[in-house]
Amino acid sequence: MSERMASPALLLAEVDQDTVLPPRTVRPWPRWAHPRLLLPILVLAVLLACAAAPAWIAPYAPTDMDDIAILSPPDAAHWLGTDHFGRDVLSLMIHGARQSLLMGIWAVLVGGVLGGIIGLAAGYLGGRTDLVLMRLLDVWMSVPDILLAIILAAAMGASLTNTILAVGLVMVPRFARIMRAQVLAVRELPFVQASRAMGTTPWRIVWRHILPHTVSQMLVMATLGLGSAILIGASLSFIGLGVIDDRPDWGFLLNQGRNYLTVAWWFATFPGLAITALVISVNLLGDTLRERLDPRRSSR
Repeated sequence: MSERMASPALLLAEVDQDTVLPPRTVRPWPRWAHPRLLLPILVLAVLLACAAAPAWIAPYAPTDMDDIAILSPPDAAHWLGTDHFGRDVLSLMIHGARQSLLMGIWAVLVGGVLGGIIGLAAGYLGGRTDLVLMRLLDVWMSVPDILLAIILAAAMGASLTNTILAVGLVMVPRFARIMRAQVLAVRELPFVQASRAMGTTPWRIVWRHILPHTVSQMLVMATLGLGSAILIGASLSFIGLGVIDDRPDWGFLLNQGRNYLTVAWWFATFPGLAITALVISVNLLGDTLRERLDPRRSSR
């Protein structure tokens, strides 16, 4: 009777271990398909497609005006409504994506190249060169970014090229400091010291040993800085110092739409949402890159 009343645990213990199924393992998400990255990648892919071929995607040309549908709300003909000239807001946003993305990407390139050169010179040469360059950067960074961008844009004039230069110069100090910190760490590594002791020229040391070890951090900084560059550029366009064209960028659309918030909420809302979605997507992508490329990050 006691054998019949044996507990299930005792019965399972007598089962051959070879017949027991192994525990089910949960496969981790691929890095490119992680849920945290899917939405940012999708948003960036759509915006890049709009910037690459706006004429194929936009339902109307940015200069097409409909006198009958001025400030018309979203409907079947105009999915995001029309502006005060009767232009399709969706078409304006699609064509304006190229201006906003070009401005942000080129501004990051300008700031990254100039800041990288300054940071490389300060970190590798050291001494008085480092002291002078860092004090100049301290003065540079003492002025708020948006104020410095306004001063530069107002002095150079309103155009896409001048906006890129203004925003790029604003971003130089942050790139310079990141590069300097990386160079100071790499130049003291044993293989760099050995290469210097063997009589390798400074240019070869910089090109073969130092720059390859700073690319990852500069790439992360560029990704994170893209969102800031787009915001600063949109702010300049908002106050009339940015891109002024028949294909206005999102900041200029936001400036035009703010005067009609009470009668046409869609005019300013959708460009503002586009700027927000782009900046959040870029920041999420940059945070993920920082986690993946950080050498101090513990393996999971």
